[in-house]
Amino acid sequence: MKMYRRPASLLILTATVAGISLGTANAGGAGAPPLSIKRSFSYICDLGKKISVTYVDYGTNGPMFAVLKWNGMDYGLAEAISASGARYAGLNGPAQARGGLEWWEHQGEATLSTFMDGDTSKTQALLTGCKTN
Repeated sequence: MKMYRRPASLLILTATVAGISLGTANAGGAGAPPLSIKRSFSYICDLGKKISVTYVDYGTNGPMFAVLKWNGMDYGLAEAISASGARYAGLNGPAQARGGLEWWEHQGEATLSTFMDGDTSKTQALLTGCKTN
């Protein structure tokens, strides 16, 4: 079973989502690298489901994150390894995503999935066919 570890920077990011939306220069607190919003998109997925995603850099050479706004909640996902496309993953999610969330964008289309039983090699799609508005 493959598992992702939660980096400390993800915990800071998750705790400062409100600071990001307010545009603070250093939402991570004293001594933390500044968070930089790279781009934000609204997606419409199959069956008319909607999700908003903000891509954030943590420091100059730090990791990238995706902050998802879905069903009225915010979820911070860390950049993850992928063979192609942009992939973000986190072990926290809503009740129907008990194993965590994966956001995978590839060639203009994205999918939101949950890990099955915490195993990051097995996923189940929650949203499919997501395209920018």
